[in-house]
Amino acid sequence: MSARLFGLDIGRTFIKVVQVDSKGQKKVLTAAGYVPTPAGGMQSESVLDLNKVSEAIKSCISTAKIETDKCAISLIESQVVSRLIQLPALTEKELASAINCEAEQYIPLPIKDVVLQYKVINKESGMSQNEGKMDVLLIAAPKRVIEKYINIAKNAGIKPEVLETESSALTRSLTRPVDPSTIIVSMGALSTELVIAQGGNVLFTRSIATGGSSLTKALITEFSLPQKQAEEYKQTYGLSEDKLSGKVSNVLKPILDIIISEILKAVEFSRSHVRNSDVTRVVICGGGAFLPGLSEFLVERTSLEVSLGDPWQDFSKEGLAVSIAAQGSIYSVATGLALRV
Repeated sequence: MSARLFGLDIGRTFIKVVQVDSKGQKKVLTAAGYVPTPAGGMQSESVLDLNKVSEAIKSCISTAKIETDKCAISLIESQVVSRLIQLPALTEKELASAINCEAEQYIPLPIKDVVLQYKVINKESGMSQNEGKMDVLLIAAPKRVIEKYINIAKNAGIKPEVLETESSALTRSLTRPVDPSTIIVSMGALSTELVIAQGGNVLFTRSIATGGSSLTKALITEFSLPQKQAEEYKQTYGLSEDKLSGKVSNVLKPILDIIISEILKAVEFSRSHVRNSDVTRVVICGGGAFLPGLSEFLVERTSLEVSLGDPWQDFSKEGLAVSIAAQGSIYSVATGLALRV
């Protein structure tokens, strides 16, 4: 691994960058930073809005002191279709020839309008229960979305070497191939992404339109608070039952139960469809992962081991990166991109 590219995560609320280097066997975090995503962000079709995104990326790169113009960029999970499918065992040549026809059954978009990639999952994981079967992860991204990312990057003066799903980046940064089957719960402001990872592979993804903003809005409605104060209540009291008589907790829990329900569905999917995949742990990351009492609440509701994901736990830090070492969780996607070999 070298500092030949940096990770660029263009999120709905923040743009994050990470650069990683290596010294011998040691991984070194050399640069990281973030800036707010301009209004509209990647969802906008306005040239003016998209130019603002490019300018924000320039600012973020400059402030973080990124030292290369080559990058790997994440695709917002909800803009991509990922499916784990089972096929008869095929040679590489046979699969390459058959994949478009097979994909038409699973991808709800015209194949001519997407960039289609696939990965054969190793035989130690996946859905295969019988000999003569193979598991293939299909990933389809609309061509218009790919073009938008490439144009934004070029307008920012950087060279996009790789575009990758958030789920793949999260799996790389927060799990190891030897880890047990894991559900990664990435809690952003506007959505929460669920990823089942096993053996270093993505086996399942789901995007839930519930995130930190949903919690804040609930407090605004319940207590008639201005947004800033509602955010402070959320970050201060969280799910604590012994603060404010548990009033904040009582408002937040029903919303979080939506996420809990989807986590439990993902666990059931894993048990019924994925071989040797008894999910035993949850790794949480993203800005929402710091909600007070969240880990304990997830343990109570799911009976799984829960931990806060830290993609930098085995890294040494240099330069400006030293001052933000405690914020690794919110950089999980960008770090996974920077670690791509």
